[in-house]
Amino acid sequence: ALQSKAHAPMNELLLSDAGKILEGSQTNFYAIVDGALVTAGEGILMGTVRRLALEVCERERIPVVLEAPDLKDIERWEGCLISSTSRLLLPVDELYKPAEGAATTSADLVRAFDNAPGSLAERLRELVA
Repeated sequence: ALQSKAHAPMNELLLSDAGKILEGSQTNFYAIVDGALVTAGEGILMGTVRRLALEVCERERIPVVLEAPDLKDIERWEGCLISSTSRLLLPVDELYKPAEGAATTSADLVRAFDNAPGSLAERLRELVA
């Protein structure tokens, strides 16, 4: 599950395959790793906002890696985002991994991200808005 401070608190269920995050239950998912936008290239719904985000990356010369972000590499992530037609592109502030079937608690926090002005996550949000 994830939460974002940019808007009202929300949660999104993320679907993974052996620790690789494919997408959210209602969103596409992206990690920012080494200045590149990393997102699954197959096994997902492509989405209109996802297409727009990839076009923005191409235009702005932001590298894109079409492979599912791996949770084992989360310490290398500079940020992560979700996208949907209702949310556009939204930076994630906190990523949680609760035990299967359990409610999320503060102990499940895996990583918090700084999405301050100037961060690539915030820049992408602004460019897609």
